[in-house]
Order: sequence, then C-alpha cells, then structure tokens
Amino acid sequence: MRVTLHVGLSRAGTSYLENLMADQRERLRVAGTVFPFVHPDAQREGAAEVRGGRPALGLGRAEVAGTWRALADRAREFCSRTGGNAVISHPLLSGATPEQVAWAIEALDGLEVHVAVTARDLGRQAVTHWQERVEAGSTTTFAEVVETELRADTGRDAGPDDGGRRPGFWHAQDLADTLRRWTAGLPADRGHLVVVPPRGAAPEMLWTRFAQACAIDDSAIDARVPVRAHPSLGAGEVAALREVNRLLGDRVDRATRERLVLREWAETVLPARAGRPGHVPVLAPAALAPLLREASEGWLAEVRAAGWSVHGDAAALEPLVAGAGAGDPEPDQPVPADLDPEALVASVLAAERPGGDRRPALGAAALQRPYPAQPRVREAGPGGVVPPAPGPDPRV
Repeated sequence: MRVTLHVGLSRAGTSYLENLMADQRERLRVAGTVFPFVHPDAQREGAAEVRGGRPALGLGRAEVAGTWRALADRAREFCSRTGGNAVISHPLLSGATPEQVAWAIEALDGLEVHVAVTARDLGRQAVTHWQERVEAGSTTTFAEVVETELRADTGRDAGPDDGGRRPGFWHAQDLADTLRRWTAGLPADRGHLVVVPPRGAAPEMLWTRFAQACAIDDSAIDARVPVRAHPSLGAGEVAALREVNRLLGDRVDRATRERLVLREWAETVLPARAGRPGHVPVLAPAALAPLLREASEGWLAEVRAAGWSVHGDAAALEPLVAGAGAGDPEPDQPVPADLDPEALVASVLAAERPGGDRRPALGAAALQRPYPAQPRVREAGPGGVVPPAPGPDPRV
C-alpha cells in the first residue's frame, strides 16, 4: 500500500501530470492507482492546508481545514481495500517546512510514503518564474529578478513559512533541498527525481518517467490525450502585461484582475501572438549559464550522494539559455506598438463601474478575438498542446 507525494517543483510538469491524472481518474483507478477526489480543488487546498493556509490565493486556514486529512483518508481506504497505490500532487507542497512535512506524512500513517520531485532546467525555470510574478501583478523587470533573486542566493534556510529570507526562486527550485525535507526519516529508495524532458520532446515521455517513479503501469493513462497548456509569453507581451500592472495598480480587486486581465487577456489574447512578426521568445541570457549550471550540478551531486532514484536523463537539466550572439535579445523589451495597455486598463476600469459593460472590448489588443470568459489554462508537458476543457471529476 503505497502513496506517492508529488511535491513539485512549480512549473516543472506538475500541472500537466495533475491534469492527466484528473482527466483520466477512472482509468487510473481501474488500473490500481487512486488520484483521490474530495472535491475538484482538493489537491490544491490540501497542499495549502499543509502550508498553513495561503491567504494570497484566497485559501485561509478555515477554508482549507480538514482537506489534507480527507485526501489521506481517501487514499488509505482505496489502498487498504484494493492493495493498490495512491498519488497526491501539488507544487505548493515543495515549500513546506520540516514541521509541515512531518504533519502531512503523519496523516498518511499505515501507507508506504514515497516522494517524487519533477524538475526542469533552470534556464527555462528562471524565465517562467519571472513570467509567473508578472502574471500575479508584479511590474518587475527580468534584470531586477537577476539582481534581487538569481544573483542574490543567501543559501538554504527554514523557508518563507518560517521566516526564511532566501530568494523565492532558489527556495522553489532547489530540488535537492525539497527532496531532503520531504524524505527526512524515510529510506533512500523512497525519494525520486523525475527529469522533465527537453523542449520539443513528446509529452508522453514525462508521464512515462513519472509513472515509473510512482510504480504505475504507464499504459494506465493515454498520455497522448491533449492537456491544456499554461502559455508562455513573448518578451513584448510580458512588457505589455507589466505596463498594465503598473497602470492598474490596486484599483481593482484580485478576483477582477484575475478574470479580466489574466484569464481573458494574458492567457487568451497575448499567447495568440506567438509566431507573428516581431514576436520575441524569452530566453535567459547566456551570462547566467555558469550560475545556473553550478547550482544544477551541485544539486544533482546531492541527489546521487543521498541515493535517491533519478528517472530520465539528468543531462536535460543543463540550463537552456540564449546564445552569446547579438541576435539573442534580452528578456526586457519595449511594449509592441500594436498593443495598448492604457486602452485595456480603461476598459477594465469601465467594466467595474456601476452599470459598466462586464465584457469590455480590448480594442487593438483583442486582435478581433471573441471575448467570452475563458477557463483558466494549465501547464502542458514538453511540447504541450491545448485540449477541450475536462468534464466533471467522478468520486472514487
């Protein structure tokens, strides 16, 4: 009776794997593995409970109380009844303190606990970390991220939930420290590092590696079924979103900003510009390669020394960065001329006035796309694609 805790890392295939398992939960259950269902957002809320609540995400202690125990009980009941396995997954778990880890594992008493960490090269992760901050409302430039986080690592500490001051990027991406905290007191063979394949690889490759780490027959799920993607933005599109954040400030609440700016513009309109003339993909500058490579190699050495299993080719963790030539632009670029952040902000503010149009036109920024509310998009695996929205989750 085994449960695998998939504890991140953020934006390293976690949402892709979670969506595969959620969308094909019944197939997985019939094959002998449960991805516990309590309610549709239970895995996220359970992870938030382990972390003591996440008010910034609208998940206070009271809102999430009892969710982790409910997931654990559902996993234990299935494993006891069938002799099968269970998987619980959310990247919020990666930042847990040792005390939070101990509390989470105690709830799984009676099950053989394994821990899986999925990791992607730090070049892509650095860029994604910056985009994620901007999507959350930040106006920071990539150069500022380099100065305040990438070149400012203070070393491991207790983490943000216990007063730690290590920059968020390093605490979130330190795969060896995450495995160390989550496998404390467990045999070495309970820790698993799953390497996210390089850009362009078949998406099912990640599932095959993850299934191996979780002792799941990889044929239990059809990994060729498309999974909704969390889109990557170009340099100009990130610049436009930063400017919207600056102009909008705190004039609308978090829910309104998420609905109108993030879901209906940043995750719908802006990604459609990929491949258009002038679209500039974002790559970490070549100058960061030595720093990122040194960190990756150090963590891999710790993984090997600890005896944790590695699933996939660790060479794929070599940081992906821009070339050293003049043809590789810096991530910080001007706002494209055909995007109008001021018009978008005016539309958003007008929509929130009493009697305002709740579906404002975005002018040139809309690219003549229809403007209905869109479902929140999610991260794909390597070479990810966008499928139709999944149906409701069956209880197990």
